[in-house]
Amino acid sequence: MTKQRTIILAISIWLCAASALAQDQPQQTQKQELHWAPKLGLRVEQVNRAFEIVDRVVLVPDGSTYLDELSKWSKAGRWPVLIEDDHLAPMFIRKFKPKQVIRRQPTKEITGNIEHRQKQLETIVIKTWGGDPQKDSISQTFALNNFKPAGVVIASVNDSAWTAAVALAAGRGQPLAWLDDRFAHPNGRLNLKTLSNLRNKVDRLVAKAGYRHITLGDDIDTITICRAIAGKALTSANPEDGESTRAITDLLGRSPSGRRYAFTGWIFGDEARCAYIAMCSLFLDRSRAWLYDTYPGTGGWSTYGVTEAVDDLNDAGYNAIAFDRDRANYRAWQSMLPGGLSTDVMLMNSKGNADVFHLFSGKGSPGDIPILNEPLALHLIHSWSMRSPLSEGTVGAQWIAHGAYAYVGAVHEPFLGGFIPPKTLTARCMSYVPFLIASRVWTGQGQFSNPWKINTFGDPLMLWIPPRQPPIARLVEQADYGVDVFAHVRTLLTESKTDNTGETIARAIATLDLLGQDRLALEMWKLAKQRSLQEKVSLAAINSLFRAKLKHDFLEAFSELPYRTEKHIDMLWHLIGSRINPSTTDDTLLMLQSSIRPYQAHIDTQRLAPHLIAAFGQGHLRRLIQRQIDKAALPRIKKQLRKLLKKY
Repeated sequence: MTKQRTIILAISIWLCAASALAQDQPQQTQKQELHWAPKLGLRVEQVNRAFEIVDRVVLVPDGSTYLDELSKWSKAGRWPVLIEDDHLAPMFIRKFKPKQVIRRQPTKEITGNIEHRQKQLETIVIKTWGGDPQKDSISQTFALNNFKPAGVVIASVNDSAWTAAVALAAGRGQPLAWLDDRFAHPNGRLNLKTLSNLRNKVDRLVAKAGYRHITLGDDIDTITICRAIAGKALTSANPEDGESTRAITDLLGRSPSGRRYAFTGWIFGDEARCAYIAMCSLFLDRSRAWLYDTYPGTGGWSTYGVTEAVDDLNDAGYNAIAFDRDRANYRAWQSMLPGGLSTDVMLMNSKGNADVFHLFSGKGSPGDIPILNEPLALHLIHSWSMRSPLSEGTVGAQWIAHGAYAYVGAVHEPFLGGFIPPKTLTARCMSYVPFLIASRVWTGQGQFSNPWKINTFGDPLMLWIPPRQPPIARLVEQADYGVDVFAHVRTLLTESKTDNTGETIARAIATLDLLGQDRLALEMWKLAKQRSLQEKVSLAAINSLFRAKLKHDFLEAFSELPYRTEKHIDMLWHLIGSRINPSTTDDTLLMLQSSIRPYQAHIDTQRLAPHLIAAFGQGHLRRLIQRQIDKAALPRIKKQLRKLLKKY
């Protein structure tokens, strides 16, 4: 990026920020906030534009090969690297649409003690930025580039989120710091003593990085925690004082007085998911948005309406759609579920609890969280959604499991004023304020600027900026290693013409699904049906059939699945369960009955109840409810099922 282009970009951002943020800040802090917020986004965008993006995705089988592939990144170019699975990798590829997809064979397993593995990850950052790992540290490499990082990444090589840590450190230009102590698990809650220990360690690690971090707007403005820790903590010594619960990301990055010096993002999960989160943040554009408003539009609720925000987004070049009133009731939500959701960003407001979200009329359950066809960044104004992010019976856990890579959500009752209204949030983001930072209340903006109950999940430096005009061009550069997946699928398609076993057709469909080629995948499904090979290809075809909303074909494939994942079962309920009527066949009802989701057994059973009675009688339903009671693990589920048994 030339110096002249940098200056022009800085001026345009600053002018945009001056008008958008002026209305957002108290008069006494306006100058300070205008200084650090858009400036931080500009620093991120400068790094984004300093590296060529190669039009390629590389799929690797494990963490060792992932690290080896990242070692190929350099100042000349970088590209997405994913640990291949059948869920997140296809979502990313469907959105990124690369010219080339490479699949690699495994390399030698990472070995060595903790210090050796830490050095391996630090080497990736050094090499990406043009340093010599034999003589340069990360900080020395940054100094050679006359570069100061905007954040610090804190991780542990013993935690699977290291895959996100090394990618975000290399991709954003951030030092790596190591924290190996145990601080519970994401569903957990720290006591006051353990919280104090965590905060002290994080503060020391940030200070050890050697950059200014006293206040927002100096060098370090963000902390990215890439590892499992408790998602919330008590700020009083009384373990029964639930009201003192605070979100872990809102507690870190603050001085002893509570004044924020950095915003914190948090990433946890297995190696494949954490790599996916990092790659989504680094490489995807975010031009499409759904703004979903379930509030009545009167009184204080009107502040959180979406109409003005949608208008502003569309004026800035985004493709934004508003959903409110009758377009945001339960029937409308159910109509959205078949085929899955495809958008880049979703801003939603709702009322409810960890296991329920209210719509304009009616209410949804965790099982009603849509299947995501492409990666999603989510801002959810809702109480308790992130209370237990690993528990499938909660709203937040379902969004994350389905592929949300950035998420703003509450761990407790946050009150409406704890959230930033959509119009303010979008104005900030359009002014280059990073998404997670734009979602929080800033210093000097009232009581909610103190440590509060809203967590920020994901990369805190991820931008949601107006679509770049012209878009950043990708470097077309063919890899000379690995298997070219596009070429491979062409071979599979040719071989499928004479395949009477279904094995080659199944591989072809699975590969087409990976590449986002649904039309061809459906053609291959038809070929398999002609040869009575549905059983062989059902697992490969199920995703494409769901996205195409082919109800009868989906049921045929579902019935032949060799095993059923939670995603398969959700797809069944979203495509078929939302359309139960008197004409639904007995076989379909029994298929749904056998797919009742344990975390909401009472809800699924209630939805089936009148139809099961009509088809099989009341005794059949009562026996089903009793079986569900007997195997329910949670007391609250048992209680609701017993109520259902009394009803019928």
